[in-house]
Amino acid sequence: MLISRRPLLMGAAAAGLIGGAAHAQTVADFMGEWHGALDLGSQRLRLRLVVSEGPSAVLYSVDQGNSAIPVATTRIEGAQITLSLPVINASFRGALSGGRIEGQFTQGGALPLVFTRGEAEAAPAPTALTQARLAELRASVASPAFAAAAANRDGRAIAFVDGVRAIGREERVTTSDKWHLGSITKSMTATLVARAVEAGAISWTDTVGGVLGGAITDMRTEYRDVTFRHLLSHRAGLQANIEISHLVRFPRESADSRADRIAFARLALQQSPSGPKERTFEYSNNGYVIAGAMLEAKLGAPWESLIQQHVFDPLGMTSAGQGAPGAPGAYDQPCGHSEGPTTVINGQSTRPLIPALPGVGVTDNPAALGPAGRVHAAFDDVLKYLRAHCDRTPFLRRESWDALHTPPFGGEYAMGWAVREGMLWHNGSNTLWYAEVMFDRARGIAAVAAANDGRAGDLGAPIGTALVSAAQAVA
Repeated sequence: MLISRRPLLMGAAAAGLIGGAAHAQTVADFMGEWHGALDLGSQRLRLRLVVSEGPSAVLYSVDQGNSAIPVATTRIEGAQITLSLPVINASFRGALSGGRIEGQFTQGGALPLVFTRGEAEAAPAPTALTQARLAELRASVASPAFAAAAANRDGRAIAFVDGVRAIGREERVTTSDKWHLGSITKSMTATLVARAVEAGAISWTDTVGGVLGGAITDMRTEYRDVTFRHLLSHRAGLQANIEISHLVRFPRESADSRADRIAFARLALQQSPSGPKERTFEYSNNGYVIAGAMLEAKLGAPWESLIQQHVFDPLGMTSAGQGAPGAPGAYDQPCGHSEGPTTVINGQSTRPLIPALPGVGVTDNPAALGPAGRVHAAFDDVLKYLRAHCDRTPFLRRESWDALHTPPFGGEYAMGWAVREGMLWHNGSNTLWYAEVMFDRARGIAAVAAANDGRAGDLGAPIGTALVSAAQAVA
């Protein structure tokens, strides 16, 4: 079980497959300019596709500076068109029918994408979230529970929840419940690094070889001069994850994960690079585990203790903790859910959601993955954290906030944050939960939305909608 999915362009990942019926077409039918849009829930990205003789193609992201995304290969076979976009680790496969190219855009996860000759319209202005609207969004994907909250720097705030803590139980979720945040933890680890830099304990330019070289003598030479900046912006050239056969051997819980983190880091640092550092963006859980191991080596304490002492405690985040929330058998907090085996009910195949109960089986990723995505917290505390970033409070100096919020090697990923249209955003999932957060400094708004449901492919759009609508409610 891996803790998160990579961002899609700069939005939430989703899963699904749209297939078009094959009809007699020619290569010439694909030539020219097409327009479409990816509906990410929290954002709608308009795309422009230009297909030329060859065939060749270029994809433009209209809402991201109309930037060109090179297409490495363009293959047209009858009614089918297939595009590969290795610069963003993505692809598109679609079928031409009735003047439309209908298919799926895949980048970690997948989203339905339809291209037409007419220009795609901009997304309509979001509406303010209400209790009824949150219930509708939850019902649209039959999730156990949804929650959303937002706050404005002028004091306006909202919080809504709907649903139950576990399928088959009557306990309802509350506005004080704790939610698993998955890879939203990454920005917290980056914030911890900034605090340690300000304290003079480490430097942004400390290298993997310089800090861990004594403990991991057999790391590949390509990684020895990788720094915290590379690791936290996914520009280290590392693979995304270690092999699942190695991952499952690490303990799920541990009183002190430092030795496990070094063992994990060794495996990651022995993998072949995904590409040259700085030039290659590869969303990597490995990088954040290595950053956590470096912090532990320099500061002499487990990452779990360091994040508590230097981030959670100063910000008053009393509900923040590690792993799945809740006591075994108590149903005092929401439980994560995943799809069970396929069953047939009234002739229809379905995969019912199964709760992951604390103390019973697998409820989270191994403890070694803590710096990459094992934090849980109540929304009041999540908003404290987001407000610190949004308002750039004295918790950090201005230069530290600048470092965290600015992509150090270009692109649109800073340090634990995706930079999107003037706001910073991230999502997280451990395949049992799904959550999104954002803050908009210009408007002074921070928001969070989550579900105790790991079907990230189904939840990106409704949770994204809840997130943006919650922000709109306090605008």
